Amino acid sequence: MAVSHMPGADDIRRYVFLVMIWLITAASPGLGSVLIVDGAGGGEFTTINAALSAAAAGDTVLIRPGTYHESVRITSDLSGLWLEGDGGPDNVTVTADTVAIGVWDTDPAVHIRALTVTGSSAFGGLYLQHAKVEVSRCVFRANVGAGECRGVGGGINAAYQSDVQIEGCVIEANTDWESPGGVIIWESHADIRRNTFRNNQACYGGGLEMYHCETQPVSFVEENVFVGNSVGEWGGGVFNVDSSPVITHNTFYANNSVGNAAIWVLGGQPTISENIIVGSDWGVYCQTDLQFPPSSPVLDCNLFWNVRLGATYECNNVGRMIQEDPRFCDPAGGNFLLCEDSPAVSDTCGTLGALGVGCGLCEQRTAPTTWGKIKAEFGE
Repeated sequence: MAVSHMPGADDIRRYVFLVMIWLITAASPGLGSVLIVDGAGGGEFTTINAALSAAAAGDTVLIRPGTYHESVRITSDLSGLWLEGDGGPDNVTVTADTVAIGVWDTDPAVHIRALTVTGSSAFGGLYLQHAKVEVSRCVFRANVGAGECRGVGGGINAAYQSDVQIEGCVIEANTDWESPGGVIIWESHADIRRNTFRNNQACYGGGLEMYHCETQPVSFVEENVFVGNSVGEWGGGVFNVDSSPVITHNTFYANNSVGNAAIWVLGGQPTISENIIVGSDWGVYCQTDLQFPPSSPVLDCNLFWNVRLGATYECNNVGRMIQEDPRFCDPAGGNFLLCEDSPAVSDTCGTLGALGVGCGLCEQRTAPTTWGKIKAEFGE
């Protein structure tokens, strides 16, 4: 006969203790202490930099809702730090007249999560130098780089053998008319996944530039949406210079300036596959320049539509191409999920683009999107 056990005082105390440990662990992604920043005075610190001065490697700096006007500096002694906004990027903003957040010489990675970074200038919103950083669920908006074609990104600038992961972020309306608007990866490694690059403007690389990364481990640019980015020179969506990233399963829509391309390749051997490219003058442009070895990207299973001048220019190894309307659910409304009957869902190439299927049949749609209408949506 089984004997039931009624919890006693010791059992209850043990249960409460375990619950408290679980709550502390859940609240703190890092393994160290949790330092609370509250500009209104409800935490241990009123500024982020004051908390960083008291923090140690592996600690978590949790930032309460508010706007913080300061230039945040993280160095090697804070490797493994977590810098996190409480309540998400809509609630916590970091802004500065120079660099909003700078990270130098960190290993293991610093984690930056759930912040909005805006209004920065000089070297962009987030600047990394020889640093390992993981960025997630952040918004980089309306940051301005230094210009003069110096390779300085408006939103994020990862330079000099940095190693960065950027995932689940919105990178929008960043401007550097002489350099990349959204993100530059400069002699560094990057895994860039599931982000939205929207309405960034620049001289080169409106959304993203991969610059001289050939000596670094292979970078991955996957499942991102590039929409409405523009440039004065080369690469409305992506500008690839002497780099060989894997650019796959992305959606490009209306990344354009006159005579430009969604993806511009200048040297390197990038793999460009399973992407959807809509509404540029060129889809993929392979430039020849005596300063660089000939561009030799490997293309396969890409869908091109409303590319006015052609799907590719001087590119070899173009592989399989689909040239049909991808049938987005509602592109005018910013919904780039695919209809069930999209040609971007095929037996031979699988599902192309960043987002997959998200609505029913669209074959009865009576107003097909044209290149001119795509341009008009973004005021071109």
